[in-house]
Amino acid sequence: MNVKFLSVTPTYRTRLPRVYLCGTWLTQMGFMPGVLIQALPEPGGMVFRVCDENIQKYSDLVKDTQAKGGKLIQVCCEQGLTLATSGQYIRTAGLGVGDACIVLYDYGIIRVRKLPPQTKIITTKKTNPKTRMLCGNILTMNGFLPGSLAAVSSEPGKIAFFLQDQGIEHYREMMKYARANQMNLMQVVNAAGVIRIRIPDLCLHKAGFALNESILVHYDYGSIILKKLDLNALGF
Repeated sequence: MNVKFLSVTPTYRTRLPRVYLCGTWLTQMGFMPGVLIQALPEPGGMVFRVCDENIQKYSDLVKDTQAKGGKLIQVCCEQGLTLATSGQYIRTAGLGVGDACIVLYDYGIIRVRKLPPQTKIITTKKTNPKTRMLCGNILTMNGFLPGSLAAVSSEPGKIAFFLQDQGIEHYREMMKYARANQMNLMQVVNAAGVIRIRIPDLCLHKAGFALNESILVHYDYGSIILKKLDLNALGF
């Protein structure tokens, strides 16, 4: 399984939604410059397929693509390898400017699906301990300010952070509560201007999250929930 993530961006002049992918992985997956690619809207997202039809079938390919509400596009290599498309038809796929999406790809095919509201994806990398933290706006926008405490629970497939708003003066009571409920008590810190909270390694282990695994993060005020990535639930 090959996974990437993107945000739907606006075009410069028309502000129409644009899907933009780039990198050498495109050619490794058969998305070569000059090759026709069928871009089609699907429920909750889009699919990009490499077309191997010969030139005699080009007119049929055009008709089929138009009938499905899509476009024929190609990989561009002017500023690195890029696959980009924009237009109203992206909206018919349920995608809008600012939407966070997950990308699943294999040879000859790329599928894009919109993530649920108030979710994002993180990846806990084995070689980078900083990836085993929650950082930035996801904390501050949901009440997890520097100095605040969070009770952290874990179970197979899930880690949950719950904001404790009693204040540091009630640390002992909160610690008793956390221990009684088999939870960790973690503090949000501001380290060199980066607001963050560590995801305890023990919680990662108890939840069954492997290093280098992509994790779905759902957030709301006072709570942040980490779950295993369920591709079927996302429409793949």
